[in-house]
Amino acid sequence: MTNYSNIDQTPEPRPPALPLPLHKPFFTYVLIVAIVLIWLAMEIVDSSQNSEVLLKFGANVGVLILQGQTWRLFTSMFLHIGLMHLLFNSYALFIFGVEMERLYGPDRFIIIYILSGLFGSLASFAMRGPLVFSAGASGAIFGIIGMNLAFFMLHRETFGHFGRQRMMNTVVIIVINVIFGFTMPNIDNYAHLGGLIAGFAMGYGLAPRYDVVDRYTLSSRVVDTVSLLKRWWVPTLAIVLLSGGVSLAITYWLGILR
Repeated sequence: MTNYSNIDQTPEPRPPALPLPLHKPFFTYVLIVAIVLIWLAMEIVDSSQNSEVLLKFGANVGVLILQGQTWRLFTSMFLHIGLMHLLFNSYALFIFGVEMERLYGPDRFIIIYILSGLFGSLASFAMRGPLVFSAGASGAIFGIIGMNLAFFMLHRETFGHFGRQRMMNTVVIIVINVIFGFTMPNIDNYAHLGGLIAGFAMGYGLAPRYDVVDRYTLSSRVVDTVSLLKRWWVPTLAIVLLSGGVSLAITYWLGILR
């Protein structure tokens, strides 16, 4: 039997969707240009696959880090071994970097990128010590992937099915790459995991938190209530942990080698 009393009831209108505050990407493009130019410089000198060239340009070399050249933990993030390595990392940086920089803003993005890359380099050195000879932006890029996972995990209910699907897609990408890294030779999976964990932790701490202002007016809009200034303790804590980790890793391996 039909209940005709429900026919005249007008469904409650849904509030219009408000756009998220987005930023114009800048550092993603700067980083891509930088790693391409450095790769070209290496090719001009000789070859990006030449060990001597990698050494001169600042590869992550465990023996030299133990001698005090800790700056290699940073410079190795901008080197790539061969064209395919460069193309793969450039593509991954573009795909994940543009989206994350639009959501987090250039300042939070570049902080997470650089610190994730440093944690990736540190993880590789800490696990393999004097045996390390590696290069690449993979640790930093995995940091951006971790940042992506943190964002959609935090906002999985806000974005509904889309947010949960993006979170699961990112998890699948991570699992595939970790398995691939442990089964294929010449892949620095420790750097990947170090960057991933650091990027996820910082990405969660610095992730945008949204609120609607002027909610019941025509000028209602979504604002991000988080900024790098408000969450200054996140990168500060990361730098403290990074510095302590470098010191402990060097002390450990020097003790082993004596």
